Amino acid sequence: MDAGSLAMSPSRRIWTCAALLIGCGSAWAEDDRVVEEPPAPQAQTEQQHLIDLGANFDANLFEQGGNGWVLRGGNANIVMAPQGQLILNGRRVILPGGAAAAEEQPPESPTFSRARSLGEKRLERIAASCELTDAQRRKLRLAMESDIRRFAAAVDATRAKYAGTRVNLNDPEGQKKWHQFQQDVQECRQLLRRLFDPGSLFAAALPSTLDPTQVEGIDVEVKSRRTFRWRTMVVSTLSKMDDMLGMTQAQHDLLAAALLANEPPLRIDELSPEQENAHVQLNLVYMVLSGVDAVPFKKAMSERQWRSLALLMNQGKSMRSWIEQQGILETGEAAPAPGPRSGRRPVRP
Repeated sequence: MDAGSLAMSPSRRIWTCAALLIGCGSAWAEDDRVVEEPPAPQAQTEQQHLIDLGANFDANLFEQGGNGWVLRGGNANIVMAPQGQLILNGRRVILPGGAAAAEEQPPESPTFSRARSLGEKRLERIAASCELTDAQRRKLRLAMESDIRRFAAAVDATRAKYAGTRVNLNDPEGQKKWHQFQQDVQECRQLLRRLFDPGSLFAAALPSTLDPTQVEGIDVEVKSRRTFRWRTMVVSTLSKMDDMLGMTQAQHDLLAAALLANEPPLRIDELSPEQENAHVQLNLVYMVLSGVDAVPFKKAMSERQWRSLALLMNQGKSMRSWIEQQGILETGEAAPAPGPRSGRRPVRP
């Protein structure tokens, strides 16, 4: 067979190449099929959005303030023990229908340590204003302990509502529970701020425990601290108002005198970051200004200045409820001390 008989004609070569391409194409199609993996189970996706409210309760109550919130991952260490007992993060909680053994007393609530820390700071501030005897310290600590136990009972009851509660924040029902959680924590924050305010047993015990000289020392110290804080807020706010209104020195002095004469009951203990917030302080000054007789201001200012000032005053007035929620003001009335009246006036601790 000669070389010419082995040679392919052009048309034959074309058909041979086409056959090879068709065969390879089918092989590639078989090898390169896209395999769709089954979707992840819905439960696994939702697991990433579950929040353990019980595990986040103390962090939001004691580490945050005002309107701040924190969410931390991880689950609380929850163990069901015999006889209707629940062990939450190492702390034994007595459930209905069961009782812990007498020899197994539950560890102290973390609420106590936090509240006692605040109480000791309050006590040391009082001692810095007037020297306390050991007997006076014991009596005040006894009243303080009663307030702390009442506070801890309220907080622990609220915390127990969320023990082991996990919610999905992408679900409407989970969002509803989260909002309720926020409301409950906010109420506990308010209780913590007002723990030793007028109306507490600690505040009621002060007049009957201290002598008149000590009472006078505390009053002077409290008034000095409160006046200093208020004057600082007024000076800072009037500086900003000067830029907006272009006030004269006489107009500036008129507003300053009215504000300083209407000093609000500023909180000077247990201050949260929100209480040092410049926006809160600015609107507090506007709020106080809204309660002052505005006739002298209107007479002393031009029409343009008065329109701008009236807007600021209305802004402060409308934000009264929000400002009070920030805990920047003391609330509550002094509770009468048990037993016969001693004739001494209440003391702000």
